[in-house]
This record gives sequence, C-alpha cells and structure tokens, in this order.
Amino acid sequence: MQTFSDMRRNSTYHQTLTPYLIFVIAIIYTSLASMTLTLSPLLGLGFYYIIYHIHDEQRYRDFVLIFLYALYVEIDRGLILLSFFFFTLIFYKLIFQSFQKYVHCQLCLIIAYVTIGYLGYYLFNLFLAYLFNVPLPIFTLNYLLFIVTDIFLALVFL
Repeated sequence: MQTFSDMRRNSTYHQTLTPYLIFVIAIIYTSLASMTLTLSPLLGLGFYYIIYHIHDEQRYRDFVLIFLYALYVEIDRGLILLSFFFFTLIFYKLIFQSFQKYVHCQLCLIIAYVTIGYLGYYLFNLFLAYLFNVPLPIFTLNYLLFIVTDIFLALVFL
C-alpha cells in the first residue's frame, strides 16, 4: 500500500482551479444577465475585490481574470473597451490612498467601493463616450439595483 501513497490528491490543486472555475461560471452568468437586464453584471463586486486586495501579490491572477471578465462584459453590453481597467487604475492612483486613510468602517468601505465602482465607471464611460463621439450610455434604475445586489453579495461572500 505504500507504493500508492503518492497517488493521493493534493488539496492545493483545488485552490488553483477555483478562480478559473469561478471565471467560467461568471462568464455563463453574465451571458444570462445580458438577456434579462435585471441581473447584475457584478462589476462593482469585481471593483471592490480588486481595490480591497490590491496589495496582495498572490491575488494578481484573480485580478487578471476579473479584468478579462470585465472586458467580456464591456463587449457584451456595448461599452468602451478597457474602460473598467483604466477606471480602476485612475481610481487607485488618484483617490484610493486618501479614501483608505479617512474611512475605517469595513461596512462603509464595502458600500462606498461598490457604489463608486458602478457610478464612477458609468461617469467614466460617459466621459469616454463624449470624448470619442459615440452614443452616450443611459443611466437607468437598473444601476441602483446592481449596486444593492453587489453590496449584498460582497457582504455575504467576501
């Protein structure tokens, strides 16, 4: 029986496959979300995850998967490509340090980051659409539904 001891499964394989499995499920989910328009595209949740874990080097693979997911959402919903990536970088470079220094309540940070993630991303897309002379995105009440849904998901899962 000792000869087969090296054939046991290692739990680290599950830890490396989990982000990819979540990525595939998220792609399937966003395909369904684009058909109903009431399901959240989960961009605020992704924004919160990136901003909250920005200094953790072990999560960079997750960041790449989130940016690929956001790119898929942008293509699917007709938004300007790579705007989520550039909005996240601009937010981190200009606002994140001072915002993190003054707000210490974890619940407040979740609410603020998800809300900034959606509203700031919408305003950034509005600015880019005006700049590139493409049709402007329309702000609907679905954005408020998306914000509430993503805040709830962040509180439950993160």
